[in-house]
Amino acid sequence: MKIYTEAALFVDRLNLGPHWVYNQSKLVRLFPDGVRGVVDPISSFHSRRKAGQQTHLGDQLFWLSESISKNEERYDLGCWRSVWMEKMSRYDGFIDEAANETLKNAGLKPSGSDELSGAARIAPLLDLDLSLEEMIEAARSQTGLTHGALGVVELSEFLVRSIFEVRAGKSFREAFEWASRDGSYDKLKPKEALEMALEESVTDHLASALKFGQTCHLAEALPLTMYYAIHFGESSADCLSLNALAGGDNAARAIVLSMLFVARDGRLEEEGFDEVTAREVSQPLAFQPGSNSISIERSGGRLSGVLELPEGDSRATAIFAHCFTCGKDFLPEKRIAQALARRGIATLRIDFSGLGSSEGAFSESSFLTNLEDLKTAAQWLGSKFVAPSILIGHSLGGAAVLGAAGEIDSVKAVATIGALADPAHVIHLFEDRVDEIREK
Repeated sequence: MKIYTEAALFVDRLNLGPHWVYNQSKLVRLFPDGVRGVVDPISSFHSRRKAGQQTHLGDQLFWLSESISKNEERYDLGCWRSVWMEKMSRYDGFIDEAANETLKNAGLKPSGSDELSGAARIAPLLDLDLSLEEMIEAARSQTGLTHGALGVVELSEFLVRSIFEVRAGKSFREAFEWASRDGSYDKLKPKEALEMALEESVTDHLASALKFGQTCHLAEALPLTMYYAIHFGESSADCLSLNALAGGDNAARAIVLSMLFVARDGRLEEEGFDEVTAREVSQPLAFQPGSNSISIERSGGRLSGVLELPEGDSRATAIFAHCFTCGKDFLPEKRIAQALARRGIATLRIDFSGLGSSEGAFSESSFLTNLEDLKTAAQWLGSKFVAPSILIGHSLGGAAVLGAAGEIDSVKAVATIGALADPAHVIHLFEDRVDEIREK
């Protein structure tokens, strides 16, 4: 039984939904009971994935497992390179910079990436019956296929040493201390990372995560992963949920945490998680010409909208973002959407969170939540109708579509009506009340 591989893939699926979302307030709002089951991706990076599938990191980890099976349950760099190149050259998911650069080099030269994700793929190696030194050699080798920065290659050794110490009965903290002393590290600074993790407060883990940094670069990801393991590692389910709520590259951190938990407990907790299985992908809905009331269900509360359709085939699909506090039924915007439909452009107008018929509290909404609402609407259109090629925004909604356009792959055109270029431009309207706003 490949317990390390299965655990790593499990937590990768768990983190697909909140992966690469850096807005912690949004995650807390969307997951009030913690991240306990699979949901569709929230960010646009995994727009081609559905709940129950893997991130690009989980997919590559699975390919490593496949290469080992293909080679009679033995790791071989040549076989790993061959499988990785075959899969990645026709991959339909997100391709990060490390993978893109490695592809350009035909798999013969790695990128200079120093991201945790390269070393986090070692789970399938831990399911092999290898000695410590054999495991270190294999871990360094697999990481070096795509990540050439010395620090991340050394990290793979540090992780192996830590996991072997946990297997031998040491606590996470003790294992990190031993691995820091015993390894050969020229670039990696595990002792410094451990000191940061030990000294950081546990009263507000979200604030601590922001302090460490949420990215997958080693200087941020390693101490933050240690922090969660040491201070919140009593329960694997709770620890993994907290890590997911911290945002950023929570998937890479979660995979490392999963290996530590399996080394200590033999498995991940079964209680504390919803069933992590793929959801059935819904079929496109049937709509009629004219005004179609729609509802977009999501974990943070329903978004309400109206999809205006032309009599014949649509020439294009647009999303209309309303002005500050206006709502989808504000008369000028309603008239514009209906006029566009008469000219062959299907137009979806939504109420932003906390406004009109959409659920949520207006006091908890912000420019960032407006951006997320637009991306959610775009994902809904892509799955239920046709992905939007046009974004239209009025006033602050215009600033929102300018901000969201680069994160929605299908968008080809943007139109703004009386819009500010940047939301900061409106601060002069209430600059004498900024302190009061921040306090209350």
